[in-house]
This record gives sequence, structure tokens and C-alpha cells, in this order.
Amino acid sequence: MAVHDWLRKQLKDETLTFTSTIGGYSGGVTGLLTVSEDEFFVKAVPLDSPPAADYITEARVARALASKVRTPRLLFDGSLDGWVVLVFEAAEGQTPEEPWQRDQLLSVIDMLDEFSPRLTPSPVASLPTVADRMRGRCSTWSQLLTTGSCGLLSVEELNQWELLHLSELARLESSWENLVQGETLLHFDLRHDNLKIDEWGQISVLDWGRACIGPGWVDVVCLLLESDVGSTNLERLFHQSALAKKADPEAVDAFLTILASYWRHAATLTHDVPAELKRRREFSNKSTLGWIQQRWRN
Repeated sequence: MAVHDWLRKQLKDETLTFTSTIGGYSGGVTGLLTVSEDEFFVKAVPLDSPPAADYITEARVARALASKVRTPRLLFDGSLDGWVVLVFEAAEGQTPEEPWQRDQLLSVIDMLDEFSPRLTPSPVASLPTVADRMRGRCSTWSQLLTTGSCGLLSVEELNQWELLHLSELARLESSWENLVQGETLLHFDLRHDNLKIDEWGQISVLDWGRACIGPGWVDVVCLLLESDVGSTNLERLFHQSALAKKADPEAVDAFLTILASYWRHAATLTHDVPAELKRRREFSNKSTLGWIQQRWRN
């Protein structure tokens, strides 16, 4: 059965209008599906592609979150003709612009504070932890310290601050898994384009494919580093969150260190990397290192 025929059967309508959308980095097909006067959001990737696992996770999480947080309702999901297909209600509202408007950003931070108790402990079983998500992807500082290189990055390319603090960065990188622990269901990919804000200020959270388990403040950190929040004082913004105020400072340092480790190396990768993804990695790398420097000056 073709995907188009499957959608017609699920939605009980012979007339479907599909308009593709651009965004994200998973490839596959995404778009708005119009049936009569109703709109639905459809996403699909080949079953044998790396993003398929995230789509399957997203379906599990979306079903569990229907009554707990504001997120588009999953209507149908299935695997057919070699594709994983998800059909959601279309989210109302607009994607926040970059740089963020401060009032919108603070509203999202407040939302995370509100959601966290509902998502602790995680209502979805058998999800990876934050450590599981990052394991094997963040050994940059340790490799630079011990061998002088990490992939295409050499110790000679580090700036003065990185060289001065390389031993401490490597220490936190090697111990972070024991520090960054928790029981909260995290989104773990809170870019601006995974959020919608409607005309009444209601916020919807999209795309839970990278969901994992950890301390609630981790999502606040991800929010501040994965898109342009329009501020260089990330520490002050972080402490607008009640979750941040309860966080262990060493655990925050450790998490920022492994994010910097990941992005410092990823920013050197250019082969077959879309230009926008490369730009995002460079931006997040610069923002994360700047935040660590700010914390360590205090």
C-alpha cells in the first residue's frame, strides 16, 4: 500500500492536498496535509535511515504526553512500504523568530518550570538517559589533552582560554555522567523551530524524537544554546528558571563542558554537512564556550 493510500484510509477521505515544508535535519518528507478544511502535519522517513529510531521514539512519547503538556496530538502512526509515518494535529501559532523576543523566551522558561513536575518521574518508560544520548560523542577535551588532536581539530587551534583550562575541561568531560542525573522526561532538542506560540501566548512543544531522561534544568540549557536568544548573558537568563536555581553548579559546568566538547569537534566537520547545520554548530559552540567562561569568572 502506498503512503498516500494509507493516509487516505486513515483519514477517511479521497481528496488529500499535501504541501511540503522545509526545516529540520532528518531528511525524509514533512508537510501539511489538508483534508476538507482540516490540516494535519505529516512526517515520514525511510525505515532503514538513522532518524527512524527518533520517529518511533517520538510516537511513543507523543502518545504518553497527550494529557500532560501542550503538544500536537498524534493521530496515526505506522510503518509501511519501508517508511515510518507520523500524522499529527497541526500545531497552532508561529515559530518564534531569531533572535528571540525576551518576553517569549521567558514564557518558554516558565513553561519548562511548570512542565517539570508533571514529567518527573518520566511518564514514558525505557527511554535513554542524557548520558546515553551523548555517550561516544564528547571526548574532545580528553583527546586533545592526551594526544594533541581530536579528528580534524588539533591542540594548536585552541584559543588561549581553552589551552589554560584544558585539564579542567577534560576532568569534567570524564566525570560528567555521574553528575548529570535525574528522573525528568526531557525534550533535549528545544530549538526555536521546535516550538510554536499562538496569538494568546500559548506554547506548543513539537518533535519529541530526542526525548531522554535527566535533570529538568538540562532542557533550559538546551533552549538557551540551540538558537539565538539575543543575549550574551546566558547565566542570568538561566537563573530566571526555578529549575536552574536548584541545580548543582558542578553538574551544570559538567553538562556545558560536554556540550562544548561535542560542538567544538562537530564544528570542524564540513563534508556532507548542510550549510545551515554547520552554521548552527558553530553558533552553539561559540555560545557554550562563552557561557562556561562567564561562569568560571564568577
